[in-house]
Amino acid sequence: MDWSKTKTIFIVVFSILNVFLYSLYIDRYTEAERIELLPESTIDEKLRGDNITYSALPEVSEDKPYVRGESKSFAGTELDIDGIVNVLEDRMLQVTYDEPIDLEGDKADALAAFIEEEVPESSEYSLWQIDEDQNHAVFFQQMAGVPLFYSKGGQLTVFWDENDAVIGFEQTLFDNIIENEEQKKLISPLQAIHTLYQKSLLETNSRITEAELGYSTHVQVSENRQMFVPTWRIRVKDSEGEETDHFVNAIKDGVIELNKQKEETAE
Repeated sequence: MDWSKTKTIFIVVFSILNVFLYSLYIDRYTEAERIELLPESTIDEKLRGDNITYSALPEVSEDKPYVRGESKSFAGTELDIDGIVNVLEDRMLQVTYDEPIDLEGDKADALAAFIEEEVPESSEYSLWQIDEDQNHAVFFQQMAGVPLFYSKGGQLTVFWDENDAVIGFEQTLFDNIIENEEQKKLISPLQAIHTLYQKSLLETNSRITEAELGYSTHVQVSENRQMFVPTWRIRVKDSEGEETDHFVNAIKDGVIELNKQKEETAE
């Protein structure tokens, strides 16, 4: 066997293969670029074609900064209650009442009155969801005047029994909040909707029912300090009536999977 000729044949074959793979990569990259650069008018036409509609959207009237916060330590916290107070790893306050506290009247109003009376720094939270099936309500911490979406470090959960009486709560909180000096220009909620459409996250015959600006975790700066990025929450109702929340980075215009997101450590 002539190894010299065989070697030459292999070199030629692999060169052709490399050229083919590179051309395939260029085609895919160019196609992706074309998707990203679709004019807004074209996307609007596609939305109409797929019968994807939206209600009135909020206007973006001001820029927003990145925000940093430190997990509050509840070590040494004393509450005047008849019950058990636990602090887990210094950062989560757990309260269990000996005698449950009745929630009377409208549930949302009753919960607001309860946390104002019983929860430390209650003004930092806003109601997110009441789950009657699971007998609990979730409150998100407010960050620079808007909600901090789905952060385990900035959340309050209130639990009640079958008699609508509160049996306890769990609380975490960020304090020492610092807003970065540099203000960032935000994308519009319509741009966020376009991003979801281009990522194939909006089904045919669906409707955008709500758009809300908030914050979400961006990176973990240190063990107990995190940075948060302005985020659009887009609520979508599909043709079956099911509602889903999607989250879009309001500065860099990328989809954020909050339920799958792993917090990264900043270098």
